[in-house]
Amino acid sequence: MAGRITEELRKATRAQSGLHPVDEAVSSSADLDPEGAHGPFGWVALVVLVVLVLGGWLLVRRMQADSKMQDCIASGRKNCAPIDTDSMRGAPAPP
Repeated sequence: MAGRITEELRKATRAQSGLHPVDEAVSSSADLDPEGAHGPFGWVALVVLVVLVLGGWLLVRRMQADSKMQDCIASGRKNCAPIDTDSMRGAPAPP
């Protein structure tokens, strides 16, 4: 039974494809210009993607540092942030 239904579907599909044949001119013109639809905007999209990734990475790093500072303060410690005392004395900061 299933084989008979499958065969009927194949016949119907072949009959429908005969009604609307694929236009050879349209399919061959798309092969001639592989970069036609995109143009130079592929590079622009790549640059935007790189900027977004770098911005996200910097944002995550900043949020991690702020989270560590908040955790330190919430635990009651008083020496959470390093204090630059060399600039008060006029001495050059260590490298």
